Amino acid sequence: MDWGYKAMLTMVSVALVLLVAEGFGRRLAGLIAGLPIITAPALLWVASEHGAAFAASSAVGSITACGLMAVFAFSYERISRRRGPAASLAVSLGAAAVVAVPTATFVDNPLKAILFALLCGVLALSLLPVSRPSALPKPRRARAGIVYTAAAAGLVSLGAATVASAFGPFWAGVVAALPIISAAALANQHLTATHGDIQRFLRGYVAGLSGKALFALIFAALVVQLSPPIALVIAMCFGLATSFGTVRALKSIEQYSIVSSSQVPSQ
Repeated sequence: MDWGYKAMLTMVSVALVLLVAEGFGRRLAGLIAGLPIITAPALLWVASEHGAAFAASSAVGSITACGLMAVFAFSYERISRRRGPAASLAVSLGAAAVVAVPTATFVDNPLKAILFALLCGVLALSLLPVSRPSALPKPRRARAGIVYTAAAAGLVSLGAATVASAFGPFWAGVVAALPIISAAALANQHLTATHGDIQRFLRGYVAGLSGKALFALIFAALVVQLSPPIALVIAMCFGLATSFGTVRALKSIEQYSIVSSSQVPSQ
């Protein structure tokens, strides 16, 4: 398969996932946006094109990218309080890019990458405000938006292939984990929902990144010993379980926080 067919298959897969995800609430929508929906096929294509060892190094880049996307989420929440979706996306992606520069030292060091990702995720969750669900209905994504997002996902696959050849496996893995789905969902919610809804989405998104990081870590560990598709399936199972478990724990913590704050007597 050449990269054109691989990009097309990625587009179809992402479109199907987005259609299924329309029925979920904002926290779960954020979780789905944080799953390796685009990263997984991109890493698989890298493995088929460049070999298992190359794909393992790319997965380390994807682990690192989970920390960068936590920086992106925190920055977006802060900037979006006063700016529109275009400016918020530009500034938050720029912040992630600045932080990405020193992470080049994580090449072939999955331990440093996973510690970085977990630290950024914990910090982002501790700083992102907890908000109550709004009375507004969840904004539905236009079908055209799904098409554009799927097309962007296909371009990410092509971009990962180009970066792999030009800059090496680590940065290919970082490109494979770009926040395509979350960026499209945030732009949609920025125009149709409250800021509290955006906060809930971003908290779910950051929680989902924990599973994405574990997925990439397990894939990096197994892809050399097993065939890439088998390593991908095993890694996906562990990653999904971690993401959903993290979101359930996050939901309990948020509910406790909201109840506690409502019981504090006014001065």
